[in-house]
Amino acid sequence: MQELRIGIVGAGEVTRRAHLPVLMNMPGTTIAWLLDYKPERADSLGRAFGVTAIRATRNDELPPCDVVLLATPVEVRGEYLGHFRLTPTAILCEKPFALTAAAHTKAIGEFPPHRLGCGYMRRYYRSTMLLRRIVAEGLFGPLSAISIHEGNRSKGSGVDSSFLDDRYTGAARGVLADLGSHSIDLALHISGAQSFRVKSLARVMDGSVDRKVDASVDLDCSTLPGGHSVDLNYGVSWLDRQDNCIRLTFEHATVWSGLAPSSEVYVGDPKRPDDAITVKSPVIGASTFNQAFYLEWKDFLDGVRQGRESLVSARSALLTTTLVEELSSHDAAT
Repeated sequence: MQELRIGIVGAGEVTRRAHLPVLMNMPGTTIAWLLDYKPERADSLGRAFGVTAIRATRNDELPPCDVVLLATPVEVRGEYLGHFRLTPTAILCEKPFALTAAAHTKAIGEFPPHRLGCGYMRRYYRSTMLLRRIVAEGLFGPLSAISIHEGNRSKGSGVDSSFLDDRYTGAARGVLADLGSHSIDLALHISGAQSFRVKSLARVMDGSVDRKVDASVDLDCSTLPGGHSVDLNYGVSWLDRQDNCIRLTFEHATVWSGLAPSSEVYVGDPKRPDDAITVKSPVIGASTFNQAFYLEWKDFLDGVRQGRESLVSARSALLTTTLVEELSSHDAAT
């Protein structure tokens, strides 16, 4: 196995809790260096994991590596993408990949597909993989509707809200781009949608920041068995508790699952869950967060070694960015 040297930009919570523990235990990888705009944070995390923390005031001072993790706010990634596109280095970015479809399109045009990824690791959940298979194979007939609602009462992302409170790196970021991009990506990934049309939208704003979003979207799923448009009923909130569930309505059944990695997939009447049937399948996927990060990294790094586009290529997430941007800018009832 080709040994890959990995550099990390960003020493925040997601790096500490997920990326570093996974990468430190992944065969064929070496953490070459760790950088953060707060040097003391990189020093502390580096000592905890035995990783070299570095200082760099310019990108051309960064040591060479094979792969870089950009676990930074999306607003400051452009300079890194511009630097590494001139090198053989591959990049995995934390979500969201970009805030506009134009910026996303520009970036994916500057890298081979296997060298640029976006961290929508929920694609590796066992439940996600099973739901996607059910849809793709038409096991319960054509898909007609998706309902997905996520969120809880919270002042931030629930993971690492520090950047959300920073006037330069997150003051204009709301629930849709931060938490909502994950569930938007789930709906598009599971349904196999090719395009969309926003039918209605309602938002609750806190100044320039959205705290709750509800939308009705028409998805073009014409490539699916019996393919046609699919109704997406979508909601995400930091103001109140949602049911944190995805429901798929087919011609012959209703299928649903929670949004946690350990969630099971059920068939039946969601109003009578005790009578539901649990769907079992040989699909191999993650049932914990760290397993999902492991599968994400394994797929991406194997793709780097083989010159193969991974499941989380940035190119595959373009429609997610496009829909998030459209919902963020669409005329809405406030």
